[in-house]
Amino acid sequence: MSPNKELLFHCFVITLEHSEARRKIISSRLDELEIPFEFYPGVDGRKIDLLSHQGYSKWKRRMLFGRDLSNGEFGCVLAHKSIYERIAEKNIGMALILEDDAILCDELPGVINALMQYQKNWDIVRFLGRKKNYRASRMIAQLPGTQNHLARSHGMPGGAYGYIINNQAARRLLSMMEKNWLPIDTLHGVSWLTRLNTVSVVPSPVLPNDDVPSCIDEQDSNLRWNKAVSLSGWKKLIYPLTRGVWKAYCNVLVKYVWLSTLIPDIKLSRQLKEPCAIIGIRQAKSSTN
Repeated sequence: MSPNKELLFHCFVITLEHSEARRKIISSRLDELEIPFEFYPGVDGRKIDLLSHQGYSKWKRRMLFGRDLSNGEFGCVLAHKSIYERIAEKNIGMALILEDDAILCDELPGVINALMQYQKNWDIVRFLGRKKNYRASRMIAQLPGTQNHLARSHGMPGGAYGYIINNQAARRLLSMMEKNWLPIDTLHGVSWLTRLNTVSVVPSPVLPNDDVPSCIDEQDSNLRWNKAVSLSGWKKLIYPLTRGVWKAYCNVLVKYVWLSTLIPDIKLSRQLKEPCAIIGIRQAKSSTN
């Protein structure tokens, strides 16, 4: 493909070598939804020497969180980063990225089509399928042709089991991932650092599968949920200060993003409501005929 020619859309499914059952389930579902896809190799964190890895910033991670990333979290970061490299290399305009245990709803193709029509209005669309995410969201407007709403999440919700990203956002995240200290879902959430227009869809057309263990947790026995501080010496003494500064910083910037996006979201709401109204009129005429 010519380097100047853009591939409009591609779907990547991240999977580990041993996850044959998961691949079978999600491939069958994507075929049902008529979404072409590519399995993309994940990174097994158990095979990584985290502390000596040149792509890991242990000092920054420890001073702001009191502990290292788990090997599973770091493997996940590297897998998503590798896809961003592919997006940039192949000049892919928009990519749907899924983890192989994601649950895909019937409305996913329609949501994708609607988002493609309004690509200038977002950089990352996160699929956050928990009710607490819905409650902590600002509804912008209904996506034309769907029953789903474009929304703005408040805070830094977790979850990277499904999202859509454009070429610009992939390149921007790549520029920030030379030295990693945040899990990939947290990186998606700190939009004041990424400077990306990050939105979500409510209800989400991609859901987390709580019936199977996450690939991350499989790799290190749920280590990412252990919040115990593992510092010693002078680092442990100053950690309450560094942690406090980080939390205060995040709280202020979360509110800044929430307020600074209010007017743009109102304008986008008006823009989206017009085609929704037209579609509604057409559907009403069709039903009466």
